[in-house]
Amino acid sequence: MSTPPFSPILMGGLLLRAVPPELVQPVAERLARRLQDRHPDIFERLAPLGPRVFAIDVTDLPWLFVLSVADGEGHVEVRAKSDETNADSTIHAPLKVLFGLLDGSIDGDAMFFTRDLTYEGDTEAVVALRNALDGADVDFIADIASAFGPFEGAAQSLAEKALAGFARAESDFAALNESLIQPVARRNDAQARRIEELEERCARLEKALRRVKTMPT
Repeated sequence: MSTPPFSPILMGGLLLRAVPPELVQPVAERLARRLQDRHPDIFERLAPLGPRVFAIDVTDLPWLFVLSVADGEGHVEVRAKSDETNADSTIHAPLKVLFGLLDGSIDGDAMFFTRDLTYEGDTEAVVALRNALDGADVDFIADIASAFGPFEGAAQSLAEKALAGFARAESDFAALNESLIQPVARRNDAQARRIEELEERCARLEKALRRVKTMPT
């Protein structure tokens, strides 16, 4: 499972732990319907797989999003991460990576390589979902803004300003992470390597001692 990055979303996710999934469910349903209305081809391309269930673990948020796909349609359910989920595939990634995959701004292969995106279960279903998203040309901000009707332009402008503010905050968090957290992490890694070296040395000494004890006098 990928480790969530130190970011504004992670901090917000910690504050949202007390929010039950039932309160998030209507928002998730609305977004899923909007995605299906504007990009029905995503779910249609998954139809040949038959019914499939994807558990999407947003690692920097406290909820699990369960996407059920069947007959060219999709349904999303929000659950607590502690709930048992019988999914064909489970995808783990931070929110920024998932949005980037959705709108094509992030290379999925690169995310798999860096372990920012991991998955378990049905590989064929995960690949099919990724290919369906790649071919859909999703503009997530525009799709959401379109739900506001005559206020679509204002909603999109507000969302873009919010994203710009988030990018600045993310840059600040990255600087904080580099100056405060990474030095501690590097020291811990160095100590772990030193302990491993000492354990290997002790193992060699014990092996040599056993050989000495078994030698004839």
